[in-house]
Amino acid sequence: MENAYENYRAFLYDFFIKHVKIKSLAEDLAQDVFIKFWQKRDKIQSVDNIDAWLFTLARNHLNNHYRRLATEKKYQESVWQEMERHVNTVMRDIYKKELEEEIQALLDTLPPRQKEIYVLSRQQGMSLEEIGQTLDLSPNTVKNHLVKALKVVRGGLSAAHLLQIFILLELFQP
Repeated sequence: MENAYENYRAFLYDFFIKHVKIKSLAEDLAQDVFIKFWQKRDKIQSVDNIDAWLFTLARNHLNNHYRRLATEKKYQESVWQEMERHVNTVMRDIYKKELEEEIQALLDTLPPRQKEIYVLSRQQGMSLEEIGQTLDLSPNTVKNHLVKALKVVRGGLSAAHLLQIFILLELFQP
């Protein structure tokens, strides 16, 4: 057995270094094959060509190594994608909350009627006609109040929050 190690160590190392290009990994893989060789030592007497048998052990071990790497890579990619999705969701929620707070602060500066019309239109989704009927105003008056409110909100948003709006609209679309 010691002779086998001395005779085949260089052969196995050369085989693995040719495929994996990393010295320490080639040494580890060669050592693994020798462990398998040792574990199957009782079968050696029935083997006609030890060179071919050892080569087959090495080739199979290399294939198993690559399969393990492929599986690990797929797992890492799925974990990475899940982390990115979670981070994107968290960032979207943070941006949305900050934006809502800034818009609310801007709405608090509006006259009561403009604020009321903005809330009915933008937060409750009512049309100009519906708001006019609800508040007993003409649709034109409602539109004028809404235009003024939107001008204050749009003008008051900081550049950072405008960027956040862009990010929310572009990057986080489902």
